[in-house]
Amino acid sequence: MVYQQPIRTTLELNGPGAWGEMQTDIKPRKPNPYFQQLFPSHTAQYGPAFLELHETFCDGFTKVTPISINVDIFASIFSDPSLNMSVVYFEPEMQFYYFEPLQNIYKPTTPEKLQNLYRALLIRSAQELNNDTNKLNLFHEFRSDKTAKAIVNRAKSILAAESSFFSATSSHQRIRGIELHERLILKLVETMLEAREGSILTMTQAYQIFCQMSQQRNLNTLKRSVFRELMRDLIRDKFGMALRNDVPDELNKHQQAWKGLRVMEAESVVA
Repeated sequence: MVYQQPIRTTLELNGPGAWGEMQTDIKPRKPNPYFQQLFPSHTAQYGPAFLELHETFCDGFTKVTPISINVDIFASIFSDPSLNMSVVYFEPEMQFYYFEPLQNIYKPTTPEKLQNLYRALLIRSAQELNNDTNKLNLFHEFRSDKTAKAIVNRAKSILAAESSFFSATSSHQRIRGIELHERLILKLVETMLEAREGSILTMTQAYQIFCQMSQQRNLNTLKRSVFRELMRDLIRDKFGMALRNDVPDELNKHQQAWKGLRVMEAESVVA
């Protein structure tokens, strides 16, 4: 077989139409339109998937070779409806989380699993594109550990979530997150306590109530020291009361407590 020299060679970034324009081809022939059709909003924001080498031959056929990858767009697609995935990188813990739709909760995942997902996506594209595309880089170079790690590392900044993402007042929930305890403490303070002159709420009493509520909800025990810090701040914000260290007990020993605060109803503990 005699190799034909191309009569025209160009480097191209754009597929047909603008970056964000949805492609209408049922099966795009080139890599950039293929990924543009899969991820139109990501393409609109981060640009086409590859820098492509287009070689046009005298018979009119064009050979397309993706020669350089756009790391940003592939880092962004871990959170995309077409993949049925929502992934965030929770910066305070340096941990990736993905959304589990059946349980309506975020669960931790690993960089290695995200790398495998990315590799599978490239394999899929190599299978579905026709022979007008040179598939060597799609199968080998862009699926290397070096490139896969670079994609996931870039996702840390693109998919970054701050501490407020999993806070006590956030709508996002994750499995075994401390915010589950924070929400329980918030419920205790907001719905079960009231100011009452002459009353005393000790730290021991509050912690026992909280542990009972946690057990009812199958939550792990929270350290008393952590509970104390969270409870102290919430009570100060709601009631303007400080945690005291000099409240005497029945044996006249000093204990930590809030003066002028009490639990409204004992039966509300099990509500």
